[in-house]
Amino acid sequence: MRAFALLFGALLLCASATQAQAGVFDRSPRFSDINSGTYQAGDRRFSLDRYQNAFLMRFAGQPEIFVLYANYGAMGNRVLQYDSGAIAIQVTGWGGMTLYTDDHPEGLPTSRVGDSSAPVLPAISMQQMQSAADDETSHLGYVRGIKISFFADQNAVAENAVRALAFDTMENAARGIDRFTANPAARGAFGQRISSVRIALSDRPYIKIENRVLVVTFNPRTGYFGRASSNAISTALGKLFGIPSN
Repeated sequence: MRAFALLFGALLLCASATQAQAGVFDRSPRFSDINSGTYQAGDRRFSLDRYQNAFLMRFAGQPEIFVLYANYGAMGNRVLQYDSGAIAIQVTGWGGMTLYTDDHPEGLPTSRVGDSSAPVLPAISMQQMQSAADDETSHLGYVRGIKISFFADQNAVAENAVRALAFDTMENAARGIDRFTANPAARGAFGQRISSVRIALSDRPYIKIENRVLVVTFNPRTGYFGRASSNAISTALGKLFGIPSN
């Protein structure tokens, strides 16, 4: 089976759009009035913190940290997009915010309810890395009936700072696979073609299949920008397998 590489095109597109508007973002009140803090949308609470020319979003009670890229939407509205290209938050010209989730694609009115602290990747030991790999293997086997294993290249875990992002990349990959294989057709196709997942270094995040190994890469030099979210991985798997992601 030939290797098939798939760049996270939506991620790169959003990143390019953000960089192109970086000067506007830094100076214009149209983006500066999106404040860091804790927000409430229906029964969902999340934090939003500035991260260079983007934002980091965390939902309460969930471990994943999403990078949201600032862009302009229709009718002068502003949007914060996941690296998959999907819209997470829309902000109107007068400042009203709407959160979009899988459960509420119609959107939830959102309001700021407090302050927040920017997330920091925790230090991860080799033992924690291995334990997490074993846990994700067991979880996907139990919940999805998929028999795969997770491992990382030695150069991806040799240094403490790099290992922290390798751990984050692996966790996002596992969540993306879980999301993608919720579809029975995707589950069957994935199980037939993939036997393990390898976390590797690269100059950009991408996935490819090599001899039944799903290679998921990250760039430790660019921090949170250097790894893909679970949303982007699920979306990319859908394109890779030709099966829409949930």
